[in-house]
Amino acid sequence: MANTPYNVKIAPAALRQIRALPSKSQKHIIKLIEALAINPRPPGVAKIEGMTGLYCEAVNHHRLIYKVEEQEILLLLIK
Repeated sequence: MANTPYNVKIAPAALRQIRALPSKSQKHIIKLIEALAINPRPPGVAKIEGMTGLYCEAVNHHRLIYKVEEQEILLLLIK
């Protein structure tokens, strides 16, 4: 994910969750992560109320929960 304005880090638990998904779902998640690296607050993304910098993005039957800090995104969870 070079040449993107945001550095994306994936928490170990989220990485395990991605690896446990079927290949097709993994590809959708990776595309979304790449898009978030360019724009972490796209139209339609839900800000998690009461939590500073936490957002939730849906893709197919999965939800990505991530935190945006300065020029870094930390992917926390995939449900």
